[in-house]
Amino acid sequence: MLAFVDDAAMRELNRRYRRKDRTTDVLSFGQSLRRGAKGLSAAASLQREADGTLELGDIVISGAQAARQAKRRRWPLATEVAFLAAHGALHLLGYEDDTSAGYREMLRLGRAALKGQRTEKP
Repeated sequence: MLAFVDDAAMRELNRRYRRKDRTTDVLSFGQSLRRGAKGLSAAASLQREADGTLELGDIVISGAQAARQAKRRRWPLATEVAFLAAHGALHLLGYEDDTSAGYREMLRLGRAALKGQRTEKP
């Protein structure tokens, strides 16, 4: 599921689940993955639904934060939302951005997800 919320709701989610009392741009809520699993190996470890579908999880985006970031980056809001959705999906696939190397990897993969769009890089 992809959901859009306002800053107040995002701040509450961030406070409740990450213990950070501030708004953020995107949060992901998914199944627990094997430590270190990411990408296809992470997806292979996820439980499938009874009908065989694979539910990665939920992505929540703050529309207001996305709008501010799009303005700062000087690109369309739709591009920022696509970038944030890709970022959230990467988290659901086990990628993390809590280190410099992880952040650079997620930034590269997020940009790759936007290929084909006419935009500047974030």
